[in-house]
Order: sequence, then structure tokens, then C-alpha cells
Amino acid sequence: MNRSLQDMSEEGLIQVVNEKDDELNDLEQSGAAKGVPDGGWGWCVVAACFLCNVVNGGIVYSFGIILEPMRSDLNVSFGSISLVGGVLAGVTVLVGPIAAVFVNRFGSRITCIVGSIISSAAIFASSYSNSFIFLLITYGLLAGLGLGFIYFPAVVAVGEYFRKRLSLATGICVCGSGAGTFLVALFESSLLGHFGWRGCNRIMALLCLCCALFGLVFIPQKKKREEVNENNNNNLEEINEKSGLKILRDIPFFLMTLANIPNAMGIYISYTYLPSMAGETGLSASDASFLISMVGISNTLGRFLSGWLADLKWASALGITIITAAAASVLCALLPSGHYWSLLAMSAVFGFIVSSGSTVSTPLIVDLLGIHHLNTAFGILTFVRGVAALLGPTAAGFILDGVASSFSLPFYIASVCFAVSAILHTFIWIFKRRVYTRRYGYTDL
Repeated sequence: MNRSLQDMSEEGLIQVVNEKDDELNDLEQSGAAKGVPDGGWGWCVVAACFLCNVVNGGIVYSFGIILEPMRSDLNVSFGSISLVGGVLAGVTVLVGPIAAVFVNRFGSRITCIVGSIISSAAIFASSYSNSFIFLLITYGLLAGLGLGFIYFPAVVAVGEYFRKRLSLATGICVCGSGAGTFLVALFESSLLGHFGWRGCNRIMALLCLCCALFGLVFIPQKKKREEVNENNNNNLEEINEKSGLKILRDIPFFLMTLANIPNAMGIYISYTYLPSMAGETGLSASDASFLISMVGISNTLGRFLSGWLADLKWASALGITIITAAAASVLCALLPSGHYWSLLAMSAVFGFIVSSGSTVSTPLIVDLLGIHHLNTAFGILTFVRGVAALLGPTAAGFILDGVASSFSLPFYIASVCFAVSAILHTFIWIFKRRVYTRRYGYTDL
């Protein structure tokens, strides 16, 4: 599977040259890295990816809005219903390596269309759930599978069309998740009032089916390939074969992988329990739902700006990650003490801060490992984020059931998670600083 993911990188998933790796840089310039238009039809692909992420992110991140109606109707515990949302979010990300193989074999277009059909059928079937197990299988497992097949091509498809402005194009694409959180949260809140959660899911199923139309835009890019001599091809193959081993031995990437676990847990816990925590403070259901929408608005702006910022020469993807994780830790600790206007303001800041994670992770991977390890590394991060998305809200829900505490507790848990992530990313900076000092004899990094 690792080799298949590396082949995707050669085809131009995201071509960012690591200046410290001269051998890989020469191979890219002599062969597969050429022939990318850096625009053109690629902007239509960006728009389609954006819309796919509107649907995908909106459904996953707005689960907290339908959590209580589902729980009350099926008469299950917070831990159990949180497991459904955790499985939905976790499987969406966990199927990334499988989706990567499908994209490599059948292309982004077919993968996205298949995912649209699966997710639409699963969410529609979930509206007829009369038991927790049926809901878990349909809305959690199968819907997550379909959304994962939409998510992966909606992120990587732009790699065939962009090179210099890839971070910006990727930032625009992932802005769709923030926009979807805003729009779908409002939409679901309105639907719940008129049709209940079952009618809401049936309409969401139709929305998923729209992604099949968006996927039609993912026309494969016919690259102009130049002849590459046999020696360079052999060298590239040797590099790819050693890729997995290099990644496993790389200490900074290992720390980055560990740091992504608590970071993703903190994000999904916050999204899941924000409406319930707001309702506990006395806010109406519509006002509580609007907090999620506010997170989505600021998240959209933050993803765009972080994508632009990551393209600047003086910007540090690692520095951005450390600062935002530390700030998110402070905000999560403060959120339970707020009232409506302070909650609204802090939710907006929180959405802006956590937006950078999905945008700067790609440049950070390339900074640490180089471009030809990107897909394998991205697959590993996708897996651990999926596990974290599954464990975070579920663990917080069962703790709520056992401790019988208020909905402030999940946010204190999320605060600790973000703090741990910031510390682990700081260890990466310390390690890189020490290596740089040994290599060049001074301490500036």
C-alpha cells in the first residue's frame, strides 16, 4: 500500500521541492514534475473540491446538532451516541489509505462518485433506524466510508493542476469544510425544527448525492512528460523503496504523528459537544447551533489565510502549528465560562485557530521529509487522525456518563489534548534546532 501511495506522489499529488534534498530535486525537475499548468481548468477543480468539502465537512462537524435528538429518540447514553459520531468522523479519515489506492487505480473522478453514492444510501437508510446498532452501521460506518471516498480526492485532485500555488489551492479546497460547517449547521437546525432528525437525514442524503456531479469535474490531467534517462528512473525507484523505512526512522515525523493524535481528539471533542455545552448555559437550540456556524465562518477564513501564509518564504509551518495548538488549549479551557456573546467571540477565534492544521500539515511534512515521502506520510497522519476522531468524542461521552458531570468536562479534556500537541510539536523544533546547530555551527534556525 505504501508503494501505491508513493506512485501517487510521482504523478503530481503535491509537488513541493525540498531544498535540502538535492537528489530528489534533480529527479523532479528532469521528469514527472513538469507539465503542470498551475491553473486553467484547475480552478474549476478547486471549486468542485470546495463544494465536496462543504458537504463532507458540514455533515461530519455538525453532528453535535443532531446528537441530542438522536439520543432522546433512541434512548441511549451519551457515550453510545457519541460513538456514532466518532465512527462517522473516524472512518471518514481512516479510509484515506484505501481511498488513495482507489484514486491511484481509478482516478479522483470515479472515487468521488462512488463515495457519493455510498454515503447518500447510508445516510438515507439511517433515517429508518430503530436501534443503536443499525444507526452505528449506517450513519457511522457506511456513511463514513462514503464520505472518506469523497474527502480524499477532494483534497488531492488539485495536485494535478498546481505546483507553485499548491498551498493556496489546497487552502481554498479545505475552506469548504469550514463553509460547510457554517451552512450545514444552520440548514440542519432548520430541518430539525420542521422534520426531525429522520427527515433531516433524508435531505442530507440528497446533498451527498450532489457530490457525484462535483466529481465529474475531476478530469484527469494529461501531463507532458519528458524522457528521463534510465539511471534516474532506477534512482527514483530505489528512493521510493526506502521511503517507508526512512519515515519510520525519522524522529521529527514520529513526533508529528504523536502530536496529531491529541490535536485531532481536541478538535472533534470540541465540535461534538459545543452545542450541548452552550445549551447547558441556557442558550436556545438555534443559538447553540449558530455557535457551530460561527466556528465554520472563522474556520473558512482561517484556512484560506493559513494556506496563503504557508506559501510565504519567511513563514514556518511548524511555528504556526505550535502557536495555534497552544492558543486552542487556552480557548477550550475558557469556553465553558462564557455567556452568549463571549461564547460567540471565543467560538469564532477557536474556529480560526484550529483551521491551520489541515492546511499547513502538507508543507510541514515536506519540510520534515521531502516531497517523495509525502503520500506515505500523509497516509500515516490520515490513519492516526481517524483513530483520534473515533476515540476523542467517544471517550469524552463515556466519561460524561460515568462522572455525571457537566458539558464543561469535554472542553477541559480538549484543552489538555491541545496542550500535549503543542508540547510535542515544540520537541520537533528543539530537535531540528539541535541538528541544525551541529551541522552548521550556530544556533539560528
